[in-house]
Amino acid sequence: MKRHSLLLTLATLLTLQTLLMSQVLPSPKPGDPDYFPITAWGGLPYFFDQKQADDMAEAGITVAGFASTVEQLDCIQKAGMVAWGFHQVPNQYFWDDEAPEEELRKGIRATVDFFQDHPALCGYFIQDEPSTSRFRNLAIMADEVKKARPGKDAYINLFPNYATPKQLGAADWKEYAERFIQELQPAHLGYDYYTLFEGNDPIRRGTWQQLAEAREVTLAHGIPLDVCLLSVGHMPYRIPSENDLFFQVYSALLYGAKGILYFTYYTPSVASYRHAPIDPWGNRTETWYAMRFVNNTVKCIAKTLNRLESTKVYHFVPNGRERLPREDAPEETSLIAAPAADNQDIAVGEFRDRENGEIYVMVLNKNLERSTSIADLQWRNGTPADIQVVSQFRKDTLSRFAGENVWLAPGQALLLKITE
Repeated sequence: MKRHSLLLTLATLLTLQTLLMSQVLPSPKPGDPDYFPITAWGGLPYFFDQKQADDMAEAGITVAGFASTVEQLDCIQKAGMVAWGFHQVPNQYFWDDEAPEEELRKGIRATVDFFQDHPALCGYFIQDEPSTSRFRNLAIMADEVKKARPGKDAYINLFPNYATPKQLGAADWKEYAERFIQELQPAHLGYDYYTLFEGNDPIRRGTWQQLAEAREVTLAHGIPLDVCLLSVGHMPYRIPSENDLFFQVYSALLYGAKGILYFTYYTPSVASYRHAPIDPWGNRTETWYAMRFVNNTVKCIAKTLNRLESTKVYHFVPNGRERLPREDAPEETSLIAAPAADNQDIAVGEFRDRENGEIYVMVLNKNLERSTSIADLQWRNGTPADIQVVSQFRKDTLSRFAGENVWLAPGQALLLKITE
């Protein structure tokens, strides 16, 4: 009898543990205060089914990439996610920079008719990495999306700043982005950027310049920033570790990003691509587990992130290392005047809660090999009256900035609530 009771108790505890562990897994819907777009960039493979959709949701994805059939959207809906639908504009018109406007609009109306008003549809995929020469066509199609399906969006992802002026169709990235916003009036601005190389010089030099310029452009126009980052090894880019994923995701959040996209969730069937979260045969890789961990930390702090407006970003670099482009130093009005130690490689983002004016600070450890303590940060006006950590493991929870809570693992960041 005692053994039977013990087994029941263990079963109850395991059930409770499962419920507690699953609290971060459900996907909020667009419009919910804790909804944060975390996208599996790319089309869906031939083996995509309900199990694949459920796995994707469990990995913390909220936007399941680009769907090409209503059946795929059905699976996505059951898994609690949304997705972009592929456009149906015929190629001979889509790629013709002087295509008749009516044919482009007709293709978008065909797209709307094809997907109807499926509840898992958040908008329509239009194009990745267009030159400015494509903006005329894209503006027509984006406008037709707004007219045909108000509330749905047209997804267009921009080139990064390491594209050539010929690829951009502009003198530099900032001009390119400004033209995109002026000509298309988008609901948000996003770009892809792959910063992690193999070898001894792992971080692309333009990483901080890209984030700084994207932040400036989106703040000036009052639109959200999306960042597409590396989640698959290919060509000169390394297979990202858990620390690498933290570094990329939280670098974007540090600069005020309101959406994260992963290139890619599925491993493309090309020889140099390796260890995306799902391999070419539909199996989880070690990257899947790392992604799940990182994504669930974002989902825990999403409600707070959604209320925050970026007010400053600045960097502290170790003595003797040159500053990279736009690795901006703190200003006279920055909350933090100096790092805890001269050899710390950290970045700081300052934020204001748009609802109540409360102040938040995010501190990122840019060192991808060593943990660091930020207990002894030198605050410009003295240590704040109260510092609390916004928990990355329990939603809507604050904890004391003390003890082990002052340590940053390699590539990781803490979001701190500040009371002055």
